[in-house]
Amino acid sequence: MINKSILMFAIIALQITAVAQKQDAKNITLEMEFSPLGSEPLSINGIRARYFKSEDIAFRLGLFIGGSNNPTVTEVGDVELTSGSSSFDFTLRPGFEKHFDGTKSLSPYIGAEGLFGSSITSSKSESIWLSDQNEVQTMRTSNSSPQFGLNILSGADIYIIDKFYLGVELGFGFLLDGAGKSRVKYQNPEDDSMENTVTKGNSSQLNWGPNYQGTLRIGYCLK
Repeated sequence: MINKSILMFAIIALQITAVAQKQDAKNITLEMEFSPLGSEPLSINGIRARYFKSEDIAFRLGLFIGGSNNPTVTEVGDVELTSGSSSFDFTLRPGFEKHFDGTKSLSPYIGAEGLFGSSITSSKSESIWLSDQNEVQTMRTSNSSPQFGLNILSGADIYIIDKFYLGVELGFGFLLDGAGKSRVKYQNPEDDSMENTVTKGNSSQLNWGPNYQGTLRIGYCLK
């Protein structure tokens, strides 16, 4: 069923691209990344905006912000103990593109893109250490790690109708996951020797090689 839908969509796209117009100077485009064949086909993996300084030069900026929060409340006698975990992810991808003639509806390009990101996970736990006095100890932990990368890329936009396009992209580059830091903070500790700590990570990871965008880019011109 999925294959038939994709084939039908491709046939329609080929029929209507004959009248579609490509980008112009000073156009601003906004696009989203979808995984039409993934387990969550409508999940958005990021948002990207582009500004075309001219018909063949564009500046781009990709952005992802996301996170989660999972609180839990446990009752011990008359005391409510709170625990849980949370996460926060942030990625910024500035770059530029050089577009070529292609066809009336096809706009191939090459370019480069940087990556700056951060990932933070944290947790909180409470426990009673003097049950007769309801003394509660709180411990908070957090782990943060930075990301840096650079990618040389190539792709193409296919304008289905005026100001609406689909796109694909691949590239070659590197991604560095930094060592990061771990923090532990106590409130009303059971033992005075339990001190707050900040520990710097002792390992990092560098990945490099060819890569491709496994999602379908769907975009349109805002201006």
